[in-house]
Amino acid sequence: MYTLIIAAFIAPRFQVLSLLGLYVAGFLAAIATAKLLKSTILKSTRSSFLLEMPPYRWPTMRSLGLRLVDRSRVFLRRAGTVILAVAVVIWVLGNLPLSHGRPPAMEHSIEAQIGHAVEPAIRPLGFNWKIGIGLISSLAAREVIVGTLGTIYGMEGSDEHSRDLQQALRKDLTPGGAAALLIFFAFAMQCMSTIAVVRRETGGWAWPAAQFAYMTVFAYTFAFLANRIVMALA
Repeated sequence: MYTLIIAAFIAPRFQVLSLLGLYVAGFLAAIATAKLLKSTILKSTRSSFLLEMPPYRWPTMRSLGLRLVDRSRVFLRRAGTVILAVAVVIWVLGNLPLSHGRPPAMEHSIEAQIGHAVEPAIRPLGFNWKIGIGLISSLAAREVIVGTLGTIYGMEGSDEHSRDLQQALRKDLTPGGAAALLIFFAFAMQCMSTIAVVRRETGGWAWPAAQFAYMTVFAYTFAFLANRIVMALA
């Protein structure tokens, strides 16, 4: 998603810097949140803590290769299950309800109805109903939004289609909306698997729910500010 939006809206000489800035922003937000929690609801007395560091060694080609194979397998499993399943659901919703045995116009589909229902909440960020559908689908996994938008716009697969999707997004997103979308994804908790891990580690749904709510509000606030600032400077 980062590379799609950055390539569509940011000049090539600033693209690498923009991508790095998003990761730095997420890193700084994590530190700030940790300090906030440590000084409030997770406040505790200081205690001595000793950690024996393991010996560090240069990685071998074998360990790097095994790691690469493992991560590739994880991505392919996700692409072949979660991403594909969401793309199928989005396609089905975009072709229902049938009218005289034919799919409806996109703006009259179930998919559009869902998007229009959430559009008032995301309009202040510069998003339309299509981006809203992408945000909903990205709850399964944040990278799903690219496939979702490709399905909505009817552009998937090749690099040529990727360029067409970038062009379509330029028509539906203002520079402020593009900045807001990048900031939102930098801070939001758009991953059900992460929520499941937090639930497993904490033994309940209270912390995952609180974390999801906090990160969503945090992301929404800074996305709103990014949209306003960019539009004011444009």
